[in-house]
Amino acid sequence: MPHATRVLDYLRAVAPKGATNGEIRQHLGLASHQTVYMVTQQLLRQKLVTAERDDHAWVFRVVEEQGDAAAPPLGSPLGVSTETIKLSPYGFEALARQVLTTHYGTSLTPGSAPPVRKLFDFVSPDRQIIGDAKYYALVRGLALPPAKFSVIAEHVWLLEKTEAPTTFLVFGNDQRVPERWLERYGNLVCKVAFYFLSDDGSLVRLN
Repeated sequence: MPHATRVLDYLRAVAPKGATNGEIRQHLGLASHQTVYMVTQQLLRQKLVTAERDDHAWVFRVVEEQGDAAAPPLGSPLGVSTETIKLSPYGFEALARQVLTTHYGTSLTPGSAPPVRKLFDFVSPDRQIIGDAKYYALVRGLALPPAKFSVIAEHVWLLEKTEAPTTFLVFGNDQRVPERWLERYGNLVCKVAFYFLSDDGSLVRLN
């Protein structure tokens, strides 16, 4: 049975309560968080499920009124469409949290890090690892985004003002944005790691 069908059946069984990606993975016995994430993102795009933020996790609920007429395409191994899935900024942040939690070997949740009065996207329990996510593209796919470049510079400065020994920015959508920023200002970055995370979960260090 395709994963998408199994996910929908499980969400119908627990309705109206809903379930997180972690709960879905555990119930279905799937080894990969990435698999569950890709399935729930596709079901969201097909409007077969809804998602609501609860604390630090997304809770998915089945949309019963869609019925079986809108069943997801089941041609691929994951039970999702073979079309490229374009993430939303919130979806990218959720994917980045999963990938970087594995990369650093510790949980990363939104939090602050005194003395910097800012809510960062990723903070380890001991505040030794701090990072932020950016899902940017070039202007009309071609031009440099000066406003976004200023935001990147601001976040580099804030991260370097924290006392964390490990800091990072993880970018999605268009790899050219962080690459061009580093071409111009990379020599000024002291300790902030730049990563690019593709929508399929591949993580690359840029500096």
